[in-house]
Amino acid sequence: MMTAEQKYYHFKQGFQRVADAATGTPDRVPVYAQICEIVPKEMGVSAKKLYHNPELLTTGILDVCDMYNIDVPTVDFDCYNIEAEAIGQKIRFHDDIMPDIDRKHLLIQEESDLRKIVTPDFDRAGRCPFVIEAYNIYEKLTGVKASMAFCAPFSLAANIRGIETLIMDMCLKPEFAHELMTRVTEELLIPWLEYLKGKFPHAPALVGADALASLPIVNINLMNEFIAPYVERLREACGPTVCVPNWTGERHAKNPEEMMDIRLRVNPGFIEGQDPDVEALGPEFYKTYAEKHDLPLLLGVGAVFLRASTPEEIFNRVKHYVEVGGKNGRLWFYLCNIEPGTPRENITAAVDAVHKYGTYE
Repeated sequence: MMTAEQKYYHFKQGFQRVADAATGTPDRVPVYAQICEIVPKEMGVSAKKLYHNPELLTTGILDVCDMYNIDVPTVDFDCYNIEAEAIGQKIRFHDDIMPDIDRKHLLIQEESDLRKIVTPDFDRAGRCPFVIEAYNIYEKLTGVKASMAFCAPFSLAANIRGIETLIMDMCLKPEFAHELMTRVTEELLIPWLEYLKGKFPHAPALVGADALASLPIVNINLMNEFIAPYVERLREACGPTVCVPNWTGERHAKNPEEMMDIRLRVNPGFIEGQDPDVEALGPEFYKTYAEKHDLPLLLGVGAVFLRASTPEEIFNRVKHYVEVGGKNGRLWFYLCNIEPGTPRENITAAVDAVHKYGTYE
């Protein structure tokens, strides 16, 4: 008989699909989804409460994944804020949306503020204990080892300095920009990742969130000089389980494959493509690139498309992506950052399409 603590053990099947798809053909393409934006409304609780209560957050994520037949739940929280908050960056909490950096009171206003970037006491700093407890609850409830999320160096620096100011620094004050990137990497992120590894030594991956490091916000030159090297430094210090997969914007590059080659440096374990890049370049581009490098593929439909389109349009696009990307196996599918207000029938249409066309004989 299943005990109360084993209520969510069925998610093990989804993780087995992920493992099978990494090297070959699972019984069905597994479905991921980023659902942290919709959990507060689905659970009927305020976002402010949710992002201070690790048990409520974790059970909410698992229940919402159950609701929509999502195979692979992840511990979703406002991962862009955690390390910044730990060193004193003010965060704004809201009842109806996720917390965010207080952009009127950025931590790094001038060069002398770099002294504020020091290694905190992770046992007490900010909501670091919240993160640890959420992962502990997740592993207890699912019986699965959790992958750890963190804010990658560039997005972290941008969140405490300001994205426009940071890019100006990189162009006009490169020595200062490198010092800022070095400090967030060496003084904050490497100690934090080592702390996470100490708490969860069997974590399968340490996954950096870095959406700001995407075209056209930045360019190829900035990626090569200021962004990729600091992720490579994290991988050098903390090991090959560190990866940063969510750079986007290759559709803006003169040579999209050049952008994919840079992405491969910081995420050498799989290839990821998400809308609107996949819509623009076609799933064939990503499948060909993945096969060229003998790697599994993660394809995702975008949040705006999921919210604004009809169920039929969503079903047909997902069908196309799955049929192309899933040829010969090695495909995972992703619903990217589902927005509040997304019709339930739209999410259901996407999942149904994966189930119908991503099932292998």
